[in-house]
Amino acid sequence: MRHALMLLIAVPLSAAAPAPAPAPAPAQTAPVKYEVSVPAPATRLFHVRAEFPTRGKDTLYVSLPAWSPGNYEIQNYARYVRHFAAKATGGQPLFWDRADKDTWRVTTGKSDRVSVEFDYLADTIDLSMARIVGDFAQFLGTNLFLYEEGQLDRPAEVLFALPPGWQVTTALKPSAAGPYVASNYHELADAETFLGRYMVDSLAVDGKWLRIAVWPADAYTAGVQRNMRADLEKIAKTENALFGGSPYDAYTVFFNVIREPINFGGGLEHSASQFDIMPQGAFADAAGNFGDFMIPLMSHEYFHLFNVKRIRPAEMWPYNYHAEQFTPLLWWSEGVTDYYADLTNIRSGLWTTEQFLANTGQDMQQVESAPEPWSEEDGSVATWINEVFVNSSQLYYPKGALTGMLLDVSIRDATDNKKSLDDVMRALYTRFYQKQKGFTTADLLSLLREAGMPDVEGFYQRYINGREPLPYESVFAKAGIVVTRQGVSNPFLGVNAQPGDGGKLVVQGVVPGSAAEAAGLESGDVLLKVGDIDTRPDQDWGGPFRDRYRGKAGAPLAIAITREGKPMTLNTEVRERTAVSFTLAPAASPSAKQARIWHGLASGTTGS
Repeated sequence: MRHALMLLIAVPLSAAAPAPAPAPAPAQTAPVKYEVSVPAPATRLFHVRAEFPTRGKDTLYVSLPAWSPGNYEIQNYARYVRHFAAKATGGQPLFWDRADKDTWRVTTGKSDRVSVEFDYLADTIDLSMARIVGDFAQFLGTNLFLYEEGQLDRPAEVLFALPPGWQVTTALKPSAAGPYVASNYHELADAETFLGRYMVDSLAVDGKWLRIAVWPADAYTAGVQRNMRADLEKIAKTENALFGGSPYDAYTVFFNVIREPINFGGGLEHSASQFDIMPQGAFADAAGNFGDFMIPLMSHEYFHLFNVKRIRPAEMWPYNYHAEQFTPLLWWSEGVTDYYADLTNIRSGLWTTEQFLANTGQDMQQVESAPEPWSEEDGSVATWINEVFVNSSQLYYPKGALTGMLLDVSIRDATDNKKSLDDVMRALYTRFYQKQKGFTTADLLSLLREAGMPDVEGFYQRYINGREPLPYESVFAKAGIVVTRQGVSNPFLGVNAQPGDGGKLVVQGVVPGSAAEAAGLESGDVLLKVGDIDTRPDQDWGGPFRDRYRGKAGAPLAIAITREGKPMTLNTEVRERTAVSFTLAPAASPSAKQARIWHGLASGTTGS
């Protein structure tokens, strides 16, 4: 998902964002006490101190997570730690060593409490990483907060020591006593936090506070403020209504707007917040109008409040912070969340029917353009390794979204619109999350069957566990949606090039049989120009390349590169690849049942 003279303070929330009711830590268990400071922002180092109760223990085992829930990638946050030290209650240094890659073993010396401290390098733009830049700092709990092995249920208290004038906005709850608190480590690890100088705003939605924190502050213009407040209110109200209310005391949208070259934008969900990163050009224009990805992004991350953070595959209940947690259900957790984000947008009025159907067609094109047949369950498991040839972490979003829509239409058709996928989602929430357990594939299939989905096992074996093409035309027609396929030929270079050091676009690999392979491009080459198109890591050069050379198969094509520092020109010819595009449109004269199903899907209703 997708990514700073000292004063010891427990910094209050900004006055613009009223605080929720205090939530003291449970009294029956001694908390772990943390202090997070930014002694010198220019060094990009957090300093973290954690005090653990150790009475009766000879050895303390403390760990940092290897990954962050929702971001299915091993990050090994322990690699950013330096200057690790441990002390007894009286300040005496204690012996420590490494127990494994992310665990430290500390000899307690019979001390009742042991303090551990370290510096943490925070210099990366990423959805699950920490960063300090100028008078702003940001981190996720998994980055900085050590936990004691076997003690994930222990409560926590957090203080901040920050430069004068710095503010704190965090998903952690404030307490009457001063520190922020978490009832257990899972809550602590999940807490996104902004420190420093940035813009904070808030609005009330369904009787709960929804906060907005944007860095840099000047990115939150009057136009952005107007649109973000209005759009988030519509998103929250629509998605809350599906489940009968919001599951939080306060929710925060943390946003980083990046004004340096990056090649991604995205968000990462949390149980009471989302953290989004977007390049300035994709965030908003000068008038505050959002880029095309903004509304889908915020809708998707907000729906994760329910599906992923609460409705969770059994393989991820509880979380294991040391290693991968493989599940075949990420197509549901991520892809069907994408479908509900799309439904939110049309149900709330943020999208028109045409926008919803166009987005569905784009999902179909992306799925059908995959270079080989692909199973949603396999992709869910393989996302942890970031496959090179079939990028599962991307494909299970559109294919899962389409599968969700196919299931929804099929249920509505089989029950004459008396049941829908909404009923399945609500049942997962009440029967699994509210009973504090995860769900399995068998559980999901059982709920689909209960909702009226015909031939559940056959659908699952063919399209979810299997690799058969999804039945778009036959199923979407039941909702009065006409699907048109058309072959489209586009220039295809066949190169994977990624930003490297010094603002260079570096070749990572080439596709067999492509124009890039015929030219002799090699991994490590720096790509400068393809034909008439300059290639830069901070620009989309693929679109202009396709526009310039569409319909010119066989024409000469020169590729300018540097190889080992030496300029070279490689010669090849334009090659094209045919892809299928999809156009979806409402039927001109739908039947009464088709119209009823479409209206129910688009409005979130069932019945006549």
